[in-house]
Amino acid sequence: MMRARSGDAGITLVEMLVALMIFALVGLASFTTLDTILKVRARTDGTLEQIARIDRALLVFGRDLMQADPLSVVLDEATLSAQVPGDDPLRRFVLTEGTLIRQSGPAQTETPLEQPLIAGVSEIRFRVLDLAQVWHESWPEGAAGPQARAAQMTLTLTTGQRLSRTVALPQAVPQETPQEVPQAVPQEVPQ
Repeated sequence: MMRARSGDAGITLVEMLVALMIFALVGLASFTTLDTILKVRARTDGTLEQIARIDRALLVFGRDLMQADPLSVVLDEATLSAQVPGDDPLRRFVLTEGTLIRQSGPAQTETPLEQPLIAGVSEIRFRVLDLAQVWHESWPEGAAGPQARAAQMTLTLTTGQRLSRTVALPQAVPQETPQEVPQAVPQEVPQ
């Protein structure tokens, strides 16, 4: 027969084991949730850093070309270069060993300063738009004319993503040949 417990008897061993089991399950669930949150955060941080690098690279590309002389744009063999005003006018964008590189320096330098912009690039493609709204894979082309209207860079990342940036180039002001301005002939005003 079972005896009745007195009010100050405490808890039984079975009750203690049940409480410990519930505590262990809550702890395990909490740990699993925390581990998942930390893994998602690490992936998100890596993705945000890559997006920031890509954004900076596209911004640098855009700013350089918005300042470029449209008559100086040269595109050959997946290398786009242009001249910008200043002490180091050369701006060149090239793919080297899977990294988009921005080169800058004096116009005729053999060793330009190299700035890595984006790693993990598998392919790069440039195009130049002429004044007749025709895209070209190399520039300048014979009859196309020397002035570019816009430039486009398309990157394919090793992840398979494709990014594209089109930048309108400043338009060169046509230089007119000075013409003789007719002199005003004084006329008498009738009184």
